[in-house]
Amino acid sequence: MIELKSSGVRIVRVLSLFVVALSFMSCGGNSTPEPTATPVPTPTPVNVETLLRDAGAATAALDTFHFLLEHNTGGTPLAPNLTVTEAKGDVVNPDGISTEFAGTLGAFAVRSSLITLGDESYMTNPLTGAWESVPKEVSPLGFFDPQSGIGAMMTQVQNPTLLSSGKDEIRVGGALPVEALKSLLGDAAQGTTVDSELTIDARTLFLTEAILRGRVTATEPDGVVRTITLSKFNQPLSIVAPN
Repeated sequence: MIELKSSGVRIVRVLSLFVVALSFMSCGGNSTPEPTATPVPTPTPVNVETLLRDAGAATAALDTFHFLLEHNTGGTPLAPNLTVTEAKGDVVNPDGISTEFAGTLGAFAVRSSLITLGDESYMTNPLTGAWESVPKEVSPLGFFDPQSGIGAMMTQVQNPTLLSSGKDEIRVGGALPVEALKSLLGDAAQGTTVDSELTIDARTLFLTEAILRGRVTATEPDGVVRTITLSKFNQPLSIVAPN
């Protein structure tokens, strides 16, 4: 009888513990966990000077790219009496450029093509369309040279200001000394600047657009705006001398 009584006590204790466990599990199952807040990443501040330096280096390292040069009024002098109002073409680093342009030769509207390879430059005669050798100085390659021209231009911007910053592009404004445009414009007014607005690809840091506002030569009209667009980066491309 004593053994049966002890067994009964143990069974009661086990059942009691089982009931307590069920009660604990039931209470725990009905509780709703506190929601965990997702941390919001803090945007990294943009150091404009560092951005322009890095973008200049990235653009200078390009193997090839396509460009478009446009003016809202006036044009860019390419040679004596020859003014370019619009130009488009391709650049192969370090010394190749192929350009088609429209402009004025004296009082006449003209269209022509130009190719520069190393120290040799060729341009179609605006009147006959035949290819002719021309001085290398006629070529805009100096400005569109990725290293010493358009790439180096970005490091010369004075008082740069961040205009906008997004996941696709970053826009920077500032004053650009006209000396930075000498390879494109030739003799320019020394000591003056033009307002510049540069758009940089946020992922590659390549320069994609440069808007230059202001007169830089005595013959230009007031309010001239140049827009330079770059695209088709590092695509397979070759430039050959004309036959």
